[in-house]
Amino acid sequence: MQKVSVIIPTMKGREEMLKKLISTIPDDCEKIVVDDDDLLLAAKRNKGAKLATGKYLLFIDDDNYLEDGAIHWMVERFTSSVGVMGMVACYHDKKKRVADGGSMRNYLTGFTEGKFTNERVFDLLPWCYPVDEVANAFMIQREVFYDLGCFDEINFPIDLDEADFCKRAKDAGYQIVMNPKAICYHKSQTYSHIPDFRRPMNAYFMGRNRILYQRKHNHALHYACYVVLFMPVFVCFYLVSLLYRKKPSMIVHFIKGVFDGLQGRLENKYQKR
Repeated sequence: MQKVSVIIPTMKGREEMLKKLISTIPDDCEKIVVDDDDLLLAAKRNKGAKLATGKYLLFIDDDNYLEDGAIHWMVERFTSSVGVMGMVACYHDKKKRVADGGSMRNYLTGFTEGKFTNERVFDLLPWCYPVDEVANAFMIQREVFYDLGCFDEINFPIDLDEADFCKRAKDAGYQIVMNPKAICYHKSQTYSHIPDFRRPMNAYFMGRNRILYQRKHNHALHYACYVVLFMPVFVCFYLVSLLYRKKPSMIVHFIKGVFDGLQGRLENKYQKR
C-alpha cells in the first residue's frame, strides 16, 4: 500500500477518543496529531499536512475510529481523476446506520442534502458514488492538496472548509466521491433535517460561512439572488430550528455570524486563532 499520512486535529478533553482512533490506524501509516489550542480546525489540518510525507493525506476528526481495512479500501479505489474521497461514517452506537454519506449542494440556494443519511450501510452499492462535498473523514492526494491551495483557513476557520475545498477540486475537473467500503464510526448526534449546535462558535460560523461560501463561489448576479431570495429562508429556518431545539441562547451568536458574513468580517476573538 502506498504510504498514507493520517492527520488528526484534536483538542483537550478528547484523549480517550484519540487513543481509540489511533489504535485502529494501521502501523504502516504515518500518524500526525495536531493539538495546537491556538488554531481552529482548518488551520490544524493545514499544519498537519505540512508535516506529512505520504502520497495520500487522510484527514479524520478525533471523535471517530476506523473499521478494519478502511484505509486499504481508500487507497485501492483512488484514481488520478479523484480529487477527494470520503469515508462513509456510521454512528458509533448504531454500527451499520449511516451518519454521514456525503452531501449534495444546490449552489444557488446554498442548501444541502445528505446522501443515505440514517440508512443501513448494507443497502449501499459497493462502488464509489459521486457527491458534491465530504466532511469528517476523507482522503486527498498530497500533490492535489497543494495544487489547489490547501484549506482556506482565513474565510473558513471551521465549518465549510471541506466544502470549499471540494468545490475548488470540482472546478479543477476532479471527482468528489464517497467510498462505501471504507467505514468509520463517528461519535456524533443523530443527523436530522432540524439543525442543532453544540457550541456558540458553531452557531456563529454557520451563520457567517454559509454567506461567505455563496459569495466566493457564485458570480455577482447569483450571489445577489441568494442574498435577496434564499438567505432570508436560511436565516428563518435556523432561527425556528433553534427555538424548536430550545436553544435560544444560540440565536445571538448565529445572527452575529450572519451580519459578519454579509460584511466579510471575522469576530475579533477568533482572529488570532
